[in-house]
Amino acid sequence: MELLGSYWLRRALARLASLTVYEGQDTRTGMPVMVLVGAKGEPVEAEGSLKVLDRLEDALVLEWPLGAVPLSQYAGVADPDRLAHWVREIAKRLAALEAQGIRYAPRAELVLVKGRSVWLVGPGLEALTGEAAPALLELARLLAGPRWEEFPLRDVLARLARGEVGLEALWAPPPEEAPAPEAAKEKEAEARRLPVEVEAAEASVPASPGPPREEPTPSRPRVIRIEEPEDPPFPVVEPRPSRGGRRAVGLVLFLLLLLGAAGAYMGLFRPQGGAARDYPMEFRTDPPTEKALVYVLEAPEGAGLEPGSLLLEAPGRVRFPVPGVYRLRIQVPGREPVDYLLEVPGPPLTIKVR
Repeated sequence: MELLGSYWLRRALARLASLTVYEGQDTRTGMPVMVLVGAKGEPVEAEGSLKVLDRLEDALVLEWPLGAVPLSQYAGVADPDRLAHWVREIAKRLAALEAQGIRYAPRAELVLVKGRSVWLVGPGLEALTGEAAPALLELARLLAGPRWEEFPLRDVLARLARGEVGLEALWAPPPEEAPAPEAAKEKEAEARRLPVEVEAAEASVPASPGPPREEPTPSRPRVIRIEEPEDPPFPVVEPRPSRGGRRAVGLVLFLLLLLGAAGAYMGLFRPQGGAARDYPMEFRTDPPTEKALVYVLEAPEGAGLEPGSLLLEAPGRVRFPVPGVYRLRIQVPGREPVDYLLEVPGPPLTIKVR
């Protein structure tokens, strides 16, 4: 692991012609960052793009949102609906960049996602300049993997790559189709014929002879009020106060005061060194028969977990000592290990094995 200025270079995410993108960490704060070595050009400060934190002699340091991961980690395992949302968000950001005259070709390893949020890495840099439409098609095809045939935006992306539609076709509703000429003629003829038929029907009803009816004059609505007599129809005999009731009320008040005093005493004299709170997290595997080893690479201050130690064998449940962001390494037998930033507390984590 190399050190560039105040930043650890943990692993290379992408290597282009003159640009190498690293996943790094600030040695002063411990926060994750992205380091672009050999960057040429000026990155654009736009919505959905990573902000520049530091400028070195031959590198740029960008922010890395906590909990975000490269989109390439979902290659072949992303749900089609979730992937469609990410593709639409990327298309919106590409359209905004094109409006500024910036050509940007997205790559799966240089797009960060967290939940429904999407960030682009380095729009405006020379090494990342390219045609957006074919790059977006290849990105979606890579992420969909074997489920590409059922991907809902497959046809629109193909038309986009051929130049038949624009990027807005990925999120704008399709235009309404104009009605066929024959249907329009029938509708117009029906509209012309309908009033004549109605008039003829009204004319065919003869007027009944007789004196005209007078219109009823409006009147105030009737109000019926039902009231109970204030005095009951029988004499009321009030019971005499008993001493036993007063004694019972006094006994209840005394017991309440006693319980309050006991609670205050326990609160004042409770020992300070109580049990520390923990944060349980559940790890699942899909399919459940698969096993995965989860190691700790980094832990928040005060966690007391040694880097490289085995946390658990998934599926299973583990209790974290302190909240924060943990960097984990997930190892499935026969497959390459995957690093993951886990935010605690949080929902259960499912490890999909394909």
